Amino acid sequence: MTAVLTDYFATVLGRFFFEYPKRHVGRIHERFAAVSTLFLSDLAAKYPAYSGRQPADRELVEMIQLDPCLEAVLLYRVERSLFLDDPDDPLLPYLAALMRLKTGIELYYSTEIGPGLNVMHGVGVVVGPRYRIGRNFIINHGATVGQSGAHEPESVIIGDNVRIFAGAKVIGGVRIGDNVHIGANAVLIDDAESNSVYLGVPARKVRDLYHDFDVVPSPALVVL
Repeated sequence: MTAVLTDYFATVLGRFFFEYPKRHVGRIHERFAAVSTLFLSDLAAKYPAYSGRQPADRELVEMIQLDPCLEAVLLYRVERSLFLDDPDDPLLPYLAALMRLKTGIELYYSTEIGPGLNVMHGVGVVVGPRYRIGRNFIINHGATVGQSGAHEPESVIIGDNVRIFAGAKVIGGVRIGDNVHIGANAVLIDDAESNSVYLGVPARKVRDLYHDFDVVPSPALVVL
């Protein structure tokens, strides 16, 4: 990340906050350098044309200005790297608030998410704190991965190649295997086995997932 992207975030922070720790903004540069490979995997997951190549800084600025989901993912990667380097970095709460205010998405930086993260039409997406999520995670608008109660010390573990469709909820300390689809508006409160499709309220397995990009029907509010 050159000065172009650093200046972009300094400008945006200045528009949203009367005061913020300006002297720490330079750390965004070094933290992006540490996670650039991860972010490029996220970029390619959403825009396959960028597989194997990195856009120029001005091109990337244009992309994140026009795609709030991509901007949220970039902010998450930078925040996560800052958090791992220094959990008390004073810039962290401002970047986290910036993500919520500017994109309508909340990805907690204490959660680990593998490469290939793809937020689709992301308004209303929430992924809570201290979880562990694998590779190629796709989450659609209005979906939540969250705790069953305030301040509950629950651990959510999600495997590789998992997709959570629009409006679905994953609630409480559950484990989700690899290659799982959770259908639109489903509410998952129990563990989900690998290679499966879950639908309904509460969500139950309805069939095997034969391919990781199978289309999942929208069951609206089917109660199983």
